[in-house]
Amino acid sequence: LFNIYWCSLSDGRNVTGKEITSIGFDIKDISIKQQLKDLSEKLMRDLNNNSIIVTYNKAKGTTKYAQFKPRNSKPIIDEIDKVLAKHYGFTEEELDYIINYDIKYRMGNELDEN
Repeated sequence: LFNIYWCSLSDGRNVTGKEITSIGFDIKDISIKQQLKDLSEKLMRDLNNNSIIVTYNKAKGTTKYAQFKPRNSKPIIDEIDKVLAKHYGFTEEELDYIINYDIKYRMGNELDEN
C-alpha cells in the first residue's frame, strides 16, 4: 500500500521523511496496532538479513552502504497489506490490486498471454 502511495508522490528512488510523515493514518484498534508492530519488526529483520554491503572505491575514498532488496521480503509486505486492507475495509479485488500492483503494472499484456 505504501509503495503505491510512494510511487505516486516521490521520485521513485528515495524514501524521504516527506513520504513517511505525509501518509499518516490513525489506527485505534489495539490488535491491529500489535499485528502491524510485529510485522514491521519481522520485515525490518528480514530486510536486514537479505541486505548486502556494497563497497565503492572512489578517488576521495571508499564508500560503503547497505543495499536492500525488498522483493525478497514480499511475503511479509503482503501480510502487512492484508492487515491494512482489513483495517480500511478494502474488497478482495482492491487487496489483489495492491498485492499484485508491480506485477500487473510492469508485465501488462504479457501476463495475460501466459
